[in-house]
Order: sequence, then C-alpha cells, then structure tokens
Amino acid sequence: MKTAKKPFKFYFIIFIFSVVLVGGYTIYMMAFKDATVADLYPLWLMPLIFTGFYYGSDVLMDKIMRRKKKVNYESKFLDAISVRMRESNEFIIEEFRKLQNSKVFQDDLKKAYQLFQNGETEGFGIDRLEKKYRTGTLENRAMKHVVEYLKENKKIPENE
Repeated sequence: MKTAKKPFKFYFIIFIFSVVLVGGYTIYMMAFKDATVADLYPLWLMPLIFTGFYYGSDVLMDKIMRRKKKVNYESKFLDAISVRMRESNEFIIEEFRKLQNSKVFQDDLKKAYQLFQNGETEGFGIDRLEKKYRTGTLENRAMKHVVEYLKENKKIPENE
C-alpha cells in the first residue's frame, strides 16, 4: 500500500472536478427535466461530502499505517555493525555466512545489543565480550568491530 501523503492540491482538484460534474448535472436537470433549484440544493453538498470523506479516509489510513511501523532498534544496531564490518574489507562473504550461522556469536551479538541498550552490568561488560574469543579467530575479528561500536556509542546516563 502506498503511504505517500497526498498534497492539498490533490483534494482541491477532486473538489473542483466534482463541482464541475454537479454543475453540469444541475444544468442538464433544469434544462431537460424541468427540475427546480430547490430540488437540486442537496446535490450541491455532494462535492463537499465526497472530498471530506476522501480526505478523512486518507488521514485515517495514514494513522493506521504509521502505528504499524515500529522501529526495530536491534535491527538498526546490527545494520550499523554490519556496515562497519563491510567497510573494513576484512571479511569475505563466506565469513559473514559463518558468523551468521554461529550460534555462539549470534548469542554474543544479542548480549552486545543488551549492553548497548542497558549499559554494562556487574556480571557482564564490554571487556568480557572483547576477551571471549581466541586471538586471530574469525569471531575475534568480528567482535572487535562490535566492541568498537559499543565503545563509540555508549549511552551516557547524565545525558538521558
């Protein structure tokens, strides 16, 4: 479904078009069907009602669609890290797949996100993530990027 908001000009054009149609129908009814002006007064409310209904339904649909769009902060966190890893040019596609399939590494990414959201706790911190993997392993190289990102984007409690 298209979520682009329509400009005021769009509704104005619809209103003008419907006024022209009602005007033409009024002239036809008065000329050929012997209708009186009093019979056609309710007809002149139709452009206003139609345009108002159209605008109201668009506003309602926009509100419903915006409510459904919830920001997934974990996805943004993971995207930022993957961009950082891609830009470093240290990894090939197969290594990304290995990291994606590694249950331990994925669990550590979830823990890193929790650190990012809630800050360090007594039992778990950034330094623990940093030292978890052996030096030179694929996971260690990837975790360096995660740790760098965490250190650069620490939430400072005084600023919140």
